[in-house]
Amino acid sequence: MAGILDFLTDVGGDRQLSGAFVSIAAKPDCTQQELLDFFDANNYRDVTAADVDKIMAERENIKNNFDVPPHVDY
Repeated sequence: MAGILDFLTDVGGDRQLSGAFVSIAAKPDCTQQELLDFFDANNYRDVTAADVDKIMAERENIKNNFDVPPHVDY
């Protein structure tokens, strides 16, 4: 089954996949479970909770380091 490295490889060349990911991950109240459900629904079932924790941490770092407004739509 596909994991996080497969997803990162695929998402760069698939606008539909990247749009779906961003629509979930960019939500201010995005949860770990929502991301796990997204990966499962898109056949990346080997993505682990630890992988999602890293995504969530980077998401917070981006918001903090780049002063992203709370209601951006990207």
